[in-house]
Amino acid sequence: MEIENFTKLNLSNLDVTAFTTKLNILKNSEIIFPHEETMNDNRITDSIINNSVIVLGVIFESFDNNLFIKDQIFILDGHHRYQFIKNNSIDDLFEVVLVSMSDIKIESYNSELLIDDDIFVNKIMSEKSFSVEENSKYYISLNNKKYFSQKISDIKALYFYKKQLLKESVISPIKNNEKTDKSLVKFTPLSQKNFSKNHIFPYKSTWITPRFDV
Repeated sequence: MEIENFTKLNLSNLDVTAFTTKLNILKNSEIIFPHEETMNDNRITDSIINNSVIVLGVIFESFDNNLFIKDQIFILDGHHRYQFIKNNSIDDLFEVVLVSMSDIKIESYNSELLIDDDIFVNKIMSEKSFSVEENSKYYISLNNKKYFSQKISDIKALYFYKKQLLKESVISPIKNNEKTDKSLVKFTPLSQKNFSKNHIFPYKSTWITPRFDV
């Protein structure tokens, strides 16, 4: 994709390459891919999508007079807004931030624990054989104490289990920059290589920085 009109963002982190531009989301939806599921019960309105930016992770092929980016773009922030635009067939230009996929930091989206710590630990041990023995690269952490499981074969299986815990109201998402008195649960974070047009992770799987409020 070639983009002619854009503005380079001057960020505090000089190692991050990002630009703002206007993009027709609907017309480019075939090359824009979500990496997280959305919730049916969301409160997106025309006002919200017109007064906020959708953040897109891209691979820059070159940037000089024009931007050239690979035709595989991932939504980093704005999944519900993207879905609203598609569902309502809004054929218009929207403000977006294009940020290099290689420059972002991907963390696990925090979850509050809604049951007692001991009950939670017993649950994950009995259901998926989690233990403190470091026998796998996939883990669940409770207040920064990590539990590992050989029964979790890959990152998709781990986040499928996270989705189960969310559905059972065992955990609930909380922004990483918000404080809570409850215990915090985290999962092995995704990496850039886990982003795929063929797979979508559960709602609130990732906390991606830098955050943009343009």
